[in-house]
Amino acid sequence: MHVALDPLFALDLPTLLLSSGLVVAICGTIFVLSTVLQHNDVPSRLWSAAFLLGLLTAVSFAVWAVFPNAVLAIGIGNGALAMSMGFAWSGCRAMNERKPLQLVSAAGGVLVAIVCWLDGAAGSWAGGQVFLMAVSVYALLAACEALTGRMQRSLNGRIIAVVMFVVGGFYAVRAVVFATSGPDSALFSTYLDTDVTTCVTILFVVTASTAMAVLRTEGFNPRASRTIDNERWENFPSTDLFTTAVNDRLKRLEHTAEPSVFMRIDVDNLSEMNTAFGRSFSDSAMTLVGSVLRDSVSATAILGHTRGAGFDALLFESLDQALDQAKRIRSALVDTPIDASQGLRVSVTIAIAEPQPGESFLALAERVGELVSEGHEAGGNAIVGHPEEHLHA
Repeated sequence: MHVALDPLFALDLPTLLLSSGLVVAICGTIFVLSTVLQHNDVPSRLWSAAFLLGLLTAVSFAVWAVFPNAVLAIGIGNGALAMSMGFAWSGCRAMNERKPLQLVSAAGGVLVAIVCWLDGAAGSWAGGQVFLMAVSVYALLAACEALTGRMQRSLNGRIIAVVMFVVGGFYAVRAVVFATSGPDSALFSTYLDTDVTTCVTILFVVTASTAMAVLRTEGFNPRASRTIDNERWENFPSTDLFTTAVNDRLKRLEHTAEPSVFMRIDVDNLSEMNTAFGRSFSDSAMTLVGSVLRDSVSATAILGHTRGAGFDALLFESLDQALDQAKRIRSALVDTPIDASQGLRVSVTIAIAEPQPGESFLALAERVGELVSEGHEAGGNAIVGHPEEHLHA
């Protein structure tokens, strides 16, 4: 006699959404608390906002599961999820020391919510096409961003890229099938409906929260830099003080003919050095670079440390004079081992750029950061930004 058995894990939609909400709440709470207590930097704040928006999404969809015609809850949930992916992208940009563009992320989420409310007559899938496309676009942007700049040099950065590509690709497929076959088609309801999406969401949240938490402790973390600065590099001002000083000087330089050059010294492969030799060794390398910088540039230079693996300096010299100082810094680092007993030297990429009229520190730092990335991609140990030395070790 044949006996039909119920599936072992036959969960209804409200239960699935509740499970997803619990995962988001637990992972998000841990990440946000860590941000508040230990890692209060721009990328962490943006990623924390993404997790909080994810929690708002979970609550809104839970309300929708109980009240399927609650268009207000659908709009809030859709908008919050799109904005959450947008803030994940903004956090990746901030981690790479680019403008976060959080207003673009927020605007996208608000637009998704408004379209949903205007299309309320469509019921549960009100504004669904715009919602699916927005989530896909933001996730794919985050994936591409994670494969550039500082994040590409970290294993966890690449993990974030893979996760975001999966999420972005999944939502792109949903958007295409939604547009061609509709949400009531067998293909969509079987493979791309809310229950399947909930499982993808759980995998995404667990993986992304872990990778993001580890990434910000790998030497890319602004808070970590400040801690070391306070304990070991007392002669370098905090990031806020340095930013204020540079912005003030850039404004004053607009009214004079005095030359100026912005220099960034970035340690090559700091995270790998930290993994291979330990945090103490990589701290010694950073200390050596900071000491050589102070001894090599003119006394009038404004010095500071970056949010990652190096230092910044605003020099009141010509581009050629800045190149000479960059060469002195690199020569000194070649001549001085990190640890005399091991004889290992630190390799750095040095970028130099002349400020443009009206350019802010943030825009200037982003431009120089792109030059540094070019140097790293070319193998490091390079001076970039000067025609005579560009990408030549």
